[in-house]
Amino acid sequence: MKFIYYLLLLLFISQTCLGQEINLDTRMSEARHEAEIGNYDKALSLIQPLLVGFPENEEMKIFAGRVYSWKKEYKKSIDILTPLTDRTNPNPDALLAIINTYFWSEQFDKCILYCDQYLVIEPNSTDVIITKAKCLEKLGRDKEALAIVDKVSVTDNSTQAITGLRTLIGRKAKNAMAFSYLNVSTSNPGQSPLHYGYVEYSHKFTKSALVGRANLGYANNDTQMLFEADYYQTFSKRNYLYVNGGVSTGQTIFPVAKAGAEYFFAPRKRFDYSLGFKYMHFETDDVTLLTGQLGYRAGSYTLAYRPFYDTSNELFSHVLSVQTSNEEKESLIRLEFQYGNVPYLYLYNNFVTPLKAYRVGIQYQNRFGGSFFVRPVFLYEYEEYLPDEYRNRFSAQLIITKRF
Repeated sequence: MKFIYYLLLLLFISQTCLGQEINLDTRMSEARHEAEIGNYDKALSLIQPLLVGFPENEEMKIFAGRVYSWKKEYKKSIDILTPLTDRTNPNPDALLAIINTYFWSEQFDKCILYCDQYLVIEPNSTDVIITKAKCLEKLGRDKEALAIVDKVSVTDNSTQAITGLRTLIGRKAKNAMAFSYLNVSTSNPGQSPLHYGYVEYSHKFTKSALVGRANLGYANNDTQMLFEADYYQTFSKRNYLYVNGGVSTGQTIFPVAKAGAEYFFAPRKRFDYSLGFKYMHFETDDVTLLTGQLGYRAGSYTLAYRPFYDTSNELFSHVLSVQTSNEEKESLIRLEFQYGNVPYLYLYNNFVTPLKAYRVGIQYQNRFGGSFFVRPVFLYEYEEYLPDEYRNRFSAQLIITKRF
């Protein structure tokens, strides 16, 4: 009889434990589902009785700590997770959870300490190494951050994060040098090619930037120079102002003097827009261009329209562009369709007449390493150089920029 009694008692205990285990798994599954859809309070209410009934269950504690961090209640999350991390044998999952909590709460020094603690256990954890590098970048320790990511074994999952971090650090560079060469040639009928080039230096301040540029032009056996400066000033709410001014050593290839300004308004949802003008003083005439831009952004693509109105000659020109860019790689491809005597860079003079011109252009930018940029530009124009007489015009430019 005793054997049967103990057998029944064991069976009862086993069934009770099994029932509790099933109930625990069901509750945890429901709580995870609620957390996944953003119902954090509901998830916490489901596991709260389990935390009381199973105080030694670390998996539930870690889950609760994560939910509180997702709710941005970082102190509660840290209070739950710390006993599991600050002990002789820390729980690895708890370490991962508290690393995220400290990172999201922008306590980067603390986050680094726990990253180091986890890397003792898993020294090749790419995610934790990248998180540590991000913390170093936030603290202004850029060289340390780059040294860490340079040692990471690149995988499909880590490439984007590493590239984005390098881009973020690279954009902090205060200085840049740029070199450009532009060749303009024509056919049917043809004329001697025009040659242009410039050297440019730019420096960024906290909320502004200053650019100095020396342009050299060669046309019709004559060489002239144009010295100009650009100034950018950022205001609140992402508005900024662009101002340009310059003087030259001649009157034909470049204007004697030039000035311009354009105000870029803060983007509104997917739209951005600007208003501005360009003024060019020649020896015998002045040219004033009114301009602006309206852009629409959809993902990585931007569709933009920019008109130019020549007030002296009462001429309208139009530019429609489509651009796709990769912010992390700092690369872009831009396609332009233009109609009218559209000014490309400084190639605009006072010999403008109301003739037609159709242009299509493409340009591409690619970054090499973290600081070299190469941008080739090609433009084809079908221009009316005399009334009802057309010719082909080709413009090829290469711009190389070094950021430091």
